[in-house]
This record gives sequence, structure tokens and C-alpha cells, in this order.
Amino acid sequence: MAKLTTNDYVMLDYHIYGFGQPIILVAGYSGNQATWSGQIDQLVANGLQVITYDRRNHGDSDNVGYGMRLSRHGQDLAELIANLKLKKPILLGHSMGASTIWAYLSLYGDDNVLGIITEDQVPVMVKQKDWQFGLFQADFEHVTEAMSKLPGTKLTNIKLSEQMKRQISLHYKPFDFQYNAPLLFNSLLQDWRDVVAREKVPHLFIAGDKSPLWPAQHAVVTSQLATKGEYVIIKDAGHIPHIEAPDTFNQIVSNFIQKIISIKNAT
Repeated sequence: MAKLTTNDYVMLDYHIYGFGQPIILVAGYSGNQATWSGQIDQLVANGLQVITYDRRNHGDSDNVGYGMRLSRHGQDLAELIANLKLKKPILLGHSMGASTIWAYLSLYGDDNVLGIITEDQVPVMVKQKDWQFGLFQADFEHVTEAMSKLPGTKLTNIKLSEQMKRQISLHYKPFDFQYNAPLLFNSLLQDWRDVVAREKVPHLFIAGDKSPLWPAQHAVVTSQLATKGEYVIIKDAGHIPHIEAPDTFNQIVSNFIQKIISIKNAT
């Protein structure tokens, strides 16, 4: 366990496992580092240095009443990268963790990034004329209704293994949805399509075939926005494929990472 103090005096909890090419795992809204327990050993075995951390107001990091916006979360990720002196990490984000990555890219670009993996997250969370994959298919008129529905929604479709249930319960941390509603609202107002279109590095978009939040087709459409985009839809998975189908998810991620590292070594 280690702690980083941000430039606005928030303590972020993080862990480092293994050695080699760094990869940062960013959990989603209300999630914490324990949700990646099914990935850490496999990634380390593949020769990667795995960094997990809790975003502000999540897990073991500080809870504060400020910085509840994606731009600040992107800055926190930047400070983690700088503090650990990471060279071209791979960034893997689930749900709002993916939005955190886009916030980072919007501020700093991808010159110091080797590749990106985003899991079941749309770049636009509100349905519009030119975007059909809103949260619960909500348009701007129904945003608050969608927000209120999220905390009670079952996010998984595949039954979790007993081992996964135990691991998550061991590290369970309460999350105040009402207190953190401003962060969700800020996320709902973002449009990251211009960020995706300007990415220069390989980007894998993963979606759950049975995600309750939005149709899996979003991964296909968003991958076409990226210069080096590709997608995989995991059959029968809900919104959190990495805990529902960890073996499948890990293989998909490992194949992508092996490919981009091979490209790096060849240049």
C-alpha cells in the first residue's frame, strides 16, 4: 500500500505489482482496486508492472467535497504517472475509469501512452441526434431520471465466481452515491469523441454483450472514430466483463498488449 498526495491535497491510495511494461488499471464509478483482483496475477505473469489506484472519493483514497469532475480525475491520473515516473504506460479503464483516461488524454495527449483499453464505456452518455447510446437510452430531458436509476441497477449478467465474490467483499468500501452525484452528473455532460478521434496510439474498446447501461454496438461505433481502434464484444457479459468473465477478458487484453508491445519493439 502506498499513498500519493495530489496538488490539491488529496491522498490517493495505490499499489504496484511486478516489473516491466507498466499498465494502470482504473476502476469505475463506485468501484475500487479490488475489482481488478482477477487481472493482477495474470498481467504480472505476462511481464507487466501493474499499477492500481483508488480515485478520489473511492476505496481507500480520501473523500473530499471538491474535485468532483472528470477533468480533476484526469489530472489525478497525470500526477500518478508523473510521481511514479512511468514511461509510456498502457491505460486500462472500466466505465468511468475509461472517462478518466479520456480526461487525461484531453489534457496531456497520448505522447506518453503506449496503448489504451476501455471497458464498456461510451464517449457520450446522453442520447442525441448523432449518438444513440445514452445511459439507459436517456436524452438530456431524462438525465436526472437515469442518474437516480443507476445505483439500483444490477450491473452484471454472468454469475460471479465464489472466489471473485470473496475477493470483492474482503475489500468492500462503502460509496455514497448521493454525495458523489455531482461527479456522475459531470460525467454525463461530457463528450469525448473529439479526444478519441485525435488518439494516435492503439485503442481496444471492450463491451459487454448484455450490458444493462447501453447497447454493445457502442464499441463498434466508437472504435471507428479512433485512428487505431479495434473492438471486442464479450458474449453474455454485463457492464463489468473483467469480473464476470475474467479468463476471457484477460485473454483479450493479453492478446492486445502482446500485439502493441511487438509493434513497439519492432520500431
